[in-house]
Amino acid sequence: MTPSSERPASAAAGSSTEDRIIHAALELIAHDGLGAVTMMKVAETAGVSRQTLYNHYRDVDSIVAEAIGRHNRESIQLLESSLRVVDDPEGKLEQLVRHVVSLGVHAHHAPGIEHGLSADARATLSEYDDALNRCVREVLEQGQQRGVFRRDLTPDIDVVLVRHMLNGLVEQSVKAPDETATIATTGARTILAAVAER
Repeated sequence: MTPSSERPASAAAGSSTEDRIIHAALELIAHDGLGAVTMMKVAETAGVSRQTLYNHYRDVDSIVAEAIGRHNRESIQLLESSLRVVDDPEGKLEQLVRHVVSLGVHAHHAPGIEHGLSADARATLSEYDDALNRCVREVLEQGQQRGVFRRDLTPDIDVVLVRHMLNGLVEQSVKAPDETATIATTGARTILAAVAER
């Protein structure tokens, strides 16, 4: 296979081989789930030979761990950026819901994705969950401090409840990706109603 025949038509000009491999793994996860990620399919989707693939990664788990790690870093940066542009806790909570639903529709952070991953890959995946939990807690605490969220919220419990609602919204968006905007709007309204000061 020549270098020019290894590059898929969809790859961006100048993409490194590793970038193409990671993009291919994420594409396979998003479209067909984690079970679709095999060395052969990643090589084919990335437009590289299997030997090239093995020169960069020893197995599927190492590809998935790297893909999830990169995706986590980008997702966390996106989340933190979207929260910085809004000052009020209600707006931050709405931004957070929209972020989670838009990511979830691509199934990279869909509930249940951790099944079948090694302990290392699961630990990498949990980095995003930890960051999301931290953001939910900060938004709820900020809303309490400003008097717009209920004073009787218990962050340890309410973070878990909000996360369960977010996971439910993600599941809905995966089932109906064309309705993602509506799902996010409805979810934000419901979560805000649950935490708002009465």
